[in-house]
Amino acid sequence: MLLADPPAPTLDELDLALVNALQIAPRASWTQLAAALEVDAATVARRWDRLRASGNAWVTAYPYEDSGVGALVEIDCATGRKDAVAKALAADPHTATVEHTAGGRDLLITVMAADFGSLSAYVVDRLGNVPGIAASRTHLMTRAYTDGSHWRLRSLTRSQQDALTASRRAATGASGPLSSHRELVIAMGEDARTPVGELAARLGVSVNTASRRLTRLIESGQLRLRCDMARSLSGSPISVTFFGVVAPDHLDSTARELAKLPETRQCSGTAGPQNLVATVWVASLLDAQNLEVSLATRLPHLRITDRAVALRTVKLVGKLLDEDGRARGHVPIDVWG
Repeated sequence: MLLADPPAPTLDELDLALVNALQIAPRASWTQLAAALEVDAATVARRWDRLRASGNAWVTAYPYEDSGVGALVEIDCATGRKDAVAKALAADPHTATVEHTAGGRDLLITVMAADFGSLSAYVVDRLGNVPGIAASRTHLMTRAYTDGSHWRLRSLTRSQQDALTASRRAATGASGPLSSHRELVIAMGEDARTPVGELAARLGVSVNTASRRLTRLIESGQLRLRCDMARSLSGSPISVTFFGVVAPDHLDSTARELAKLPETRQCSGTAGPQNLVATVWVASLLDAQNLEVSLATRLPHLRITDRAVALRTVKLVGKLLDEDGRARGHVPIDVWG
């Protein structure tokens, strides 16, 4: 007698609400989260421990500054080398995200660097010497209009969202060169909810010093925090990256409108034959097709010239994922390495 496959694990409404709450306020206390979700703090803490331990959800952080640069790189692999190349790239601290894709490339990766020289060296020297890479095409990012830190599940009511944003402070000035906070940035990348006391011990500084440095980094926008989850549990299991062309005089307005769509995970201006790249999460391939049709009407200046459907994500903003998209490891994003 054949046994039926076990049902795919799902998240209940409280789990989804908690993930949504942490997308809005990644370092909110258990008490703050409990008040917004109208449950007790112990329940919230227990739920999050379970979500994180299972790899279903996690909170991470990554460096961001205007002088930094990034790129989206399409990679073609030699026959039989896709897995090996993906694993090699996932182990690299400059490679933030690695995906197996369907379409006109085998892999799609996101690269982060401290400056243009470092990015050039990565693409020309390091990437060019990875065994198994047959060809690559690099899309240099010129401007980020939105990223995964702004994507939301939309499981909370407006009043719950307001409760989590009420104490948010306005951005302050930069806290000095981001490179001077390298160890703190790397520590936060592994778990952005790490208590300040643990961060202080790791950095060998006082709790007040660690707290002050962390607060300035977050409030200045130099450190981006985000709560991610296994895409298969999000209700939008399909990830598609669109490559588009927009007339230069309409690029900014078009990109801003595209970035506002609830499906959009990231949207960036790029230098090259395609000058706009966006990644969307949708419920099905048909929804992706319908969205593309809708974009033709809503954004008449955008012409989508190519698209890449993610088959499997190996690494997402530093987190190593298993075949089901659950976090199983971490490679620090170290743009200064």
